[in-house]
Amino acid sequence: MKKYILLGGLLLLSLSACGTERPAERAKVGQIGAESSVSREMAAKTIALAFYTNQELDEMETKLNFSDLSVEDWAYPYIQGCVEQGFFAGSEEGTFRPQADLTLWEAQALMDRLAPDYNSRIVLTAENKNMAVSYELWVQLLETALKARRGEDSLYSYGIQTENAVVLDADGLCDMGRFTAAGIDLTPYAASRITFLEKDGEILALLTVEAASPVVKNIYCRQEKGALFLETGEGAAMLAYGKALDEGIYDVKLENGKVAEVTAAESVGGCTVKRVDGETLYLAERGELPWAEAARVYDAAGEEIAKADFTDLICGTDCGEFFEKDGEICAAVIRTPAVLERMRVLLKGAEQKTVTLSAENGFTLSNGTNEKHFLPEGKAVLTADLPWFSHGIVTATAETPIRVAFADGTAYQYEGTIELERRGADSLAVINELSLERYLLGVVPHEMPTSFGQTALEAQAITARSYAYNQFYANTYCAYGAHVTDTTASQVYLGYAENETAAQAVKATEGMCAVTKTGAVAQTYFYSTSCGFGAGSQEVWSKDGSFSGREKSYLQAQTYGDFAPPQTEEEWLAFWQDWKKQGYDMNSPWYRWKVYFSCGQLTEILQKTLAESANCRIEGNQNDLGRLTGIAVTRRGQGGLAMELQLTFEKGMATVKTENAIRKVLSPTKRTLGEPIYLQRKGAEAMTGNAMLPSGFFAVKEMKNAEGKLTGVALYGGGNGHGVGLSQYGAKYLAEQGKTAAEIIACYFPGTKVEKVL
Repeated sequence: MKKYILLGGLLLLSLSACGTERPAERAKVGQIGAESSVSREMAAKTIALAFYTNQELDEMETKLNFSDLSVEDWAYPYIQGCVEQGFFAGSEEGTFRPQADLTLWEAQALMDRLAPDYNSRIVLTAENKNMAVSYELWVQLLETALKARRGEDSLYSYGIQTENAVVLDADGLCDMGRFTAAGIDLTPYAASRITFLEKDGEILALLTVEAASPVVKNIYCRQEKGALFLETGEGAAMLAYGKALDEGIYDVKLENGKVAEVTAAESVGGCTVKRVDGETLYLAERGELPWAEAARVYDAAGEEIAKADFTDLICGTDCGEFFEKDGEICAAVIRTPAVLERMRVLLKGAEQKTVTLSAENGFTLSNGTNEKHFLPEGKAVLTADLPWFSHGIVTATAETPIRVAFADGTAYQYEGTIELERRGADSLAVINELSLERYLLGVVPHEMPTSFGQTALEAQAITARSYAYNQFYANTYCAYGAHVTDTTASQVYLGYAENETAAQAVKATEGMCAVTKTGAVAQTYFYSTSCGFGAGSQEVWSKDGSFSGREKSYLQAQTYGDFAPPQTEEEWLAFWQDWKKQGYDMNSPWYRWKVYFSCGQLTEILQKTLAESANCRIEGNQNDLGRLTGIAVTRRGQGGLAMELQLTFEKGMATVKTENAIRKVLSPTKRTLGEPIYLQRKGAEAMTGNAMLPSGFFAVKEMKNAEGKLTGVALYGGGNGHGVGLSQYGAKYLAEQGKTAAEIIACYFPGTKVEKVL
């Protein structure tokens, strides 16, 4: 049974047309729009932005033909978006009436279209159906409808967020950044703190005035010719202010649009960042400190002051000035650009229970308060419960490589320094900091066999250095105090290794990276073996399975042999069934592979792997899908990479997206049923127990009995790894054909060239 809502007259107004919120005077604290009507064009904007981005709306082909609407009107793209979705329509006379008030019956009609299953309705009568709807009520109705449409309690899935900011000027500059506000007059809200709904930087709807005399917290201020400039990082607001002050971080109180009070934060000077995340940061000179509420990060290293993020505070650098208030860091200002000199590597994850240190000539432990020296035969067995870790990070230094033994029984030697920090109650994070070139000596021989030769190793060194360069500036593992890990999540690093061939390759390419046409260091990736084709980066990495990532011209699918890409599933199957196909990687045992599952085995495997997959959509009861009845690759990349897999069961269906998720879901490992599952390879011993498929380059051959029932599945594939960037076996082949390292880089990263960067 539907519920009916009777709305009081305070929210329904019979006003003249009013498409934007325009109070006659400075807005007062409270809900916005209770005394103003909402126009049809404004309602269209709020709806359109729920389903499109501004860019998508601007790129739509113009189709509307309303006599009272021009393509030049600010509301045109929003109205078109609503018409496309079937939410709005024009009159029989061919008009839209964009500036006319939205009436109560129109609001209910929109509610019905937005959320047809919503149980509550407005009570419409002959007296009220043509009354104008207030701006405030419309926003409430819209939020209700959008949440009901998707059965959610927020607007997150629409990309809509609630913001709380101080408006600094009528053009949309706020203390939190710059917003656009098509059709909305922000003049009455200047120098007030408001809340509003926004999407991709566009104000969708105004909600409340929170404060008419707000305090802008932790804002970067500078003074020039009697004016105070409040720097947001996306523009500056200029306010009159007669008192002298130094450039820095302040709390600024505004009253009636003017500066009423300015309170300075204390600068603690330049400090070295050891670790940083959204909650705390660890400064070498100060220890661990929390971020203050509404803390800000600025980049002042360039000509203009820009908005930055905590991830821009590169671990291991001292490029920032920090400001403190009440024992918390309220702001950080990057004063100089970070320069890559040293890499910080997270060793063995962040949950080491026991770590044992030793060094040939002894070593020293320090926690900033105490020091302890160990003789050559001495060892330090460290656990998180030791009082030493109560003072913060513990650092180990030595004149020779430090041997680190981990709880899993492995042990490696590391140059540079070793840092250990307590994580939680009983775990340690271990960081190795050393120069970039010495780091590469621990990467290159462990990522590529030295038997591949000097030239291939040089190409590997250039690729690994370019990768490390980008990871340093991405600050990917800053929450642990590192730039990279020592695993394939970054690139394999096993510490100090005396390997003359690898050392020569690193030395010969010292400081050299792959550089794009714009002068940026390319984001290089590598993998073991191609199947004859590569993949584009946007085909491989997609968090939400939409594959909408930005393409990079030098990371596109390519052909690595004298053949053209197949066009049909039958042709792809034949391509991977041909184990004699000539290609750059034909000497790799991973160039071709095959795996067979009985239907029962694969059904059992999928019961486990689908439940664990993050990129899987299941139709039906996940715990009772029944027996597998069909399997098909439903979307491929240009080089044949499986991007989407469809699995059909007796009682449902599953769709898996991204090559990594597909490889894990089709794990070629027996659980309980049938014989062992063997992964057969070209010219090499078959393997069992693989956690995932070698690559996402494969085709499916279904086995069926006379009744058409699925009895088994064979996968024919090729390659090992994600398929993006440099193929290591391919690099070996090209080197054997006489190509230089620079030519190999140009082959796998087209449009780039090798230059000395560091």
